[in-house]
Amino acid sequence: MSSILVSLNDTINAKLALIAQKSGKSVEECVALALRDYVENYEDIYKTDLCAVDNLERSFFLSIGE
Repeated sequence: MSSILVSLNDTINAKLALIAQKSGKSVEECVALALRDYVENYEDIYKTDLCAVDNLERSFFLSIGE
C-alpha cells in the first residue's frame, strides 16, 4: 500500500470528519473509499466512451457499404 498527502479546505475537511464519525470509519478509510469509487467510475466512463466510439465507427463503415 502507498501513501499520499492530500490538502483539503476547511469545509471539506469538516464534512469528511463528520462522515467518518457517523460511519465509524477513519478519515483515511473514507478518503480511500472515495478515491476507489472515483477511479472505478472513471474507468467505467472511459470504457463506455471507447465502446461508443467503436459503435460509431462500426455504424459509419457499415453505412459506407450500403
